[in-house]
Amino acid sequence: MPRKFQIALREKAVLHLSDSEDVDLGEMLRTLRRKYNVRTVACEGGPTLFRAFLENGLIDELNLTIAPYLFGGAGAPTLTGLSKEFLPASVHCSLVNMRVIGEECFLTYRIRRKKPATSKRRTR
Repeated sequence: MPRKFQIALREKAVLHLSDSEDVDLGEMLRTLRRKYNVRTVACEGGPTLFRAFLENGLIDELNLTIAPYLFGGAGAPTLTGLSKEFLPASVHCSLVNMRVIGEECFLTYRIRRKKPATSKRRTR
């Protein structure tokens, strides 16, 4: 983070800076919970950040807005990045809420977690 932004933000926020190019998202969320008792985070980043949270199993809810505007093309980003980059596995969701306001539709989905594989024991 450029120094001028660090100086401006120090008066308004607690900064946790690192020299690393990557952020351990799970550890970041654990720090927010442990140090600041944060239980809910709204992530309003782009597709790269959303995909990173999704691939790490760190998203439990998706709020999606459908608006009457179309754009795109072969190189346009999708919700999870560029169209050429498929997710390693499908992500299943359940619709929990839908609101229509004007010409926009606001959808809330619950991300369904895959249940961990359990070993089956036979009983007699």
